[in-house]
Amino acid sequence: MVGNILKAARADAKRYTSSGGFEDDITIKTPDGSTTVNIKGSATKHHISFDTDGNQVNSKNAHIRIVEDDLVALGYPVRNASGEVNLRNHLVSVPDSTLVIRNYIITETFPNETMGVIVCILGDYNM
Repeated sequence: MVGNILKAARADAKRYTSSGGFEDDITIKTPDGSTTVNIKGSATKHHISFDTDGNQVNSKNAHIRIVEDDLVALGYPVRNASGEVNLRNHLVSVPDSTLVIRNYIITETFPNETMGVIVCILGDYNM
């Protein structure tokens, strides 16, 4: 029974990330520029963050959430030779609320290997 619930939860996580009605068009490019793909995922950018003492500060916070299987299906290199998610320094383009395409670089990744989604923290990047 538990396996069926987990299977359903994984399907829901993937569906809500890439086709749940809140998805964005995201372009991801390898650091060497050899591979570029367009996928659906969720993107967030806001200006609330926290300093090292836990105080709220006005600082840009941008990230995307993507489905690993979607990248793999497109032939995009997600993992390194050790089998670890390796998307640091990959380039991302995504529209903001004004539909202006913004360019970022992935600075950190937080793969959820239970659900099959990856959260990527984004830093500014001028292409």
